[in-house]
Amino acid sequence: MDETLSLQQSVMQDVVSLMGDNDAMRKLQTFLKKLKKEQAEELSEAEKKGIMDGLREAFKELKAVKEGKMKTKTLEESIHELHC
Repeated sequence: MDETLSLQQSVMQDVVSLMGDNDAMRKLQTFLKKLKKEQAEELSEAEKKGIMDGLREAFKELKAVKEGKMKTKTLEESIHELHC
């Protein structure tokens, strides 16, 4: 936590040092917009991976049910599982 606070203070000091330079502030703003966009795209990739992993698991379970290696739950069992 202390390291995080120190990093935040350092970044803020760097930003404050640019406050009088409009050109530098524009460049910083452009960089920050790109950084935010990259982070949003990374999150999207993580979400896609999670969805794909879930689908793979669902298909494995479906295959196991078809092969008789796994039994499906009744609706009542599923509802009970959600409430517990």
